[in-house]
Amino acid sequence: MRSKMLFVVVAALAGLSAHSQQKPAPTAEQSCRKFVQSFYDWYVPRILNSASTYEQVLNGKASSSFSTSLLRQLRVDYAAAKANPNEVVGLDFDPFLNSQDPSETFKVTQVKVAGVKCSAEVRGIAGGVSDEEVHPELMLVNGGWQFVNFRYQQNTDLLSMLKTLREQRQKAAGR
Repeated sequence: MRSKMLFVVVAALAGLSAHSQQKPAPTAEQSCRKFVQSFYDWYVPRILNSASTYEQVLNGKASSSFSTSLLRQLRVDYAAAKANPNEVVGLDFDPFLNSQDPSETFKVTQVKVAGVKCSAEVRGIAGGVSDEEVHPELMLVNGGWQFVNFRYQQNTDLLSMLKTLREQRQKAAGR
């Protein structure tokens, strides 16, 4: 009986030890930070080497990282810009980097989560100096993060800019 009880105690302690060595589930802040940083780690080197990377985001594998609404508006803006290459009728900067001439590195410096929403601060770093600043806003959808908007230092945001540009194009077309 005593050896049986000793076995149970040893087995329980071994189970506790094994359980304590398992990694804890990531917090919402950690998972949002990792998602945002992973996107920038993928996007920045590619955009520095190929302007078509932006188009790849809109139409490729990375498009699942964006809300349906944001992606649709970006595609409309991109199509308008391609149809009028000699005029500025769409975004004239990279909306994910807040830049026309981006730094070689972008790092997530801060993350805040409230419920299913996350806001991050991302800084472009060139030569050790912080340059660009962009604030992606995300939402947790079906267990994964999606970008829903991007805010900039100038107290503007991507969705508002896309709406204004769309309205200007419609006005210019006489609609």
